[in-house]
Amino acid sequence: MPIYDYKCEKCGEQFEQLLSASNKNTPVECPKCNSKKTTRLFSSFTGTCSAGTGTGAASCPTGTCPFANN
Repeated sequence: MPIYDYKCEKCGEQFEQLLSASNKNTPVECPKCNSKKTTRLFSSFTGTCSAGTGTGAASCPTGTCPFANN
């Protein structure tokens, strides 16, 4: 299940919520003030290649890591 980032419009709290993809449009309650006036935020992700111990293209088996910040 993906983790979505939210911000409460009432108190400003930012939090994460684990939701199934089918429930991603269901209103989410703020854990701080219990308001359902929350907005889903855009979030970024990162990854590493399983073949290497470091980061970057040199540690990827193909030599071009799709997760490297080149």
